[in-house]
Amino acid sequence: MHTPDSKDSLIAEVAKAADLCMKPYVHSVCLENQLDDDSDDLIFKIQSRNIDGEREESMDIELEVYKSGNDVNMTISWKSLIDRPILWQGKHAVWMDSSSGVQCETPSYGKLFESLARKLRTVFKASLN
Repeated sequence: MHTPDSKDSLIAEVAKAADLCMKPYVHSVCLENQLDDDSDDLIFKIQSRNIDGEREESMDIELEVYKSGNDVNMTISWKSLIDRPILWQGKHAVWMDSSSGVQCETPSYGKLFESLARKLRTVFKASLN
């Protein structure tokens, strides 16, 4: 069962992971859907600021987390750069073309997203089980 405290904790963990993996940006996070007992799907908007504290909307990230059986899967994509590849992370990382869904090569920013996904997968596995 999700509680307001668990929601705040998840948001804080997502922000910490983004700060660590997506340097030099600083991140704030908001949950775009509601936590409830019927669904474990979560959609987060990760907002980026540069080191001067100015918003960098082009660096904003969308994170969707969902359970599949006993496993946690997620997709990570740029919020405004919708033509860039999307990371699907389950047990392994798979990069997909954003318009066709066909598997594609790892983009230049791939290591950053994959690092973020690995950190967050651990967080979500603990909280969603």
